[in-house]
Amino acid sequence: MSLSLASLSLANAGAVRTAPALGQVVAAGGYYFGYWFSHWRA
Repeated sequence: MSLSLASLSLANAGAVRTAPALGQVVAAGGYYFGYWFSHWRA
């Protein structure tokens, strides 16, 4: 039980640390795609 709880806590901490980086990558990708798409259409 305590081992399972520890691994769950570790996974949760990893997710909390990874989520902002992933969001930053998604935001940068979306910004780049929007920039490229608007210039390609023009």
